[in-house]
Amino acid sequence: MTKDGSNARKKAARELAAAEQITYTEALRRIDQRDARTSPPGEHSSAAAGASRPAMRVGPPVATLTADVVLVGHTSVDSVSFHPDGRTLASGGEVTARLWDVATQQATTVLTSETGVSAVAFSPDGGTLAVASWHPDGTVTLWDIATGQLTGLAPSNGRVQAVAYSPDGGILASSETAPARRGGPREGSVTTVRLWDPATGQPTAVSSRQHTYGGKVLAFHPSGHTLASSPGMDGSIQLLDVVSGQATILTGRTPGIEAAAFSPDGRTLATSSTDGTIRLRDLATGQTAATLTHGGYVVSVIFSPDGRTLASSSTDNTVRLWRWADAQ
Repeated sequence: MTKDGSNARKKAARELAAAEQITYTEALRRIDQRDARTSPPGEHSSAAAGASRPAMRVGPPVATLTADVVLVGHTSVDSVSFHPDGRTLASGGEVTARLWDVATQQATTVLTSETGVSAVAFSPDGGTLAVASWHPDGTVTLWDIATGQLTGLAPSNGRVQAVAYSPDGGILASSETAPARRGGPREGSVTTVRLWDPATGQPTAVSSRQHTYGGKVLAFHPSGHTLASSPGMDGSIQLLDVVSGQATILTGRTPGIEAAAFSPDGRTLATSSTDGTIRLRDLATGQTAATLTHGGYVVSVIFSPDGRTLASSSTDNTVRLWRWADAQ
């Protein structure tokens, strides 16, 4: 992909994301689908690749894994979360959040939203599922799994793109994005991270930053004292002290960060980017210790419970498992 072609594609995605109020990743996906429909077989469009010649790439073979189970019910899926006992999976997409019995592969309960579902997250005790809404005045709904009771938290000022519980369940974090005020110093969006007390439903605005386009990254440190977020597409990661509200910014030279995850021992932060890479940061120094190249736009990362394996998923339609200690 040439530099000019890559920049044109990214510019088109940013414009589409702003116009449709969708995520940057979703905008890229739609542009790729459009280009695939209009390009000759075996070629990329000039907007996507910068030249009308067959795309070629030399690299190691990728392991092919088959899916043992396919759960059918959504037309699109934006978020998933496992219950702590591993027997139930929650999924969120289009206008529903669904609970699945992993053993029977059947949906047991469906929650329907009039405004669309953008993210789901189980509480650490598994008793509550937080469901975020795509509505411009976004809301977060707490779904009591045992009783079916729904509790809506106070409306936010923008579309809620992500939710995450602290390890002890005492804090629920949400990230929302709203258009910047007209006539302001910069165009784009304002991303606000809020901390909620799930028991009282009271929020605290922790961080609000204006960027060209907002991010949706939220990840708690295993200690529960620090929250990682990506408020924009500038490649930076923000580490928030959830007690003091003080923020530390880790800058980077990569494009927008799509996802982040802490290692179980809390020493490493993995971040995935739209440039197809995963960066492993040493939190003691704040420096990048290693870079993994997935290919495609890496939209999700997560560590295994023992910390030995890192899983990543990408728009190249693969999931890769990394022995990240030696980058294999």
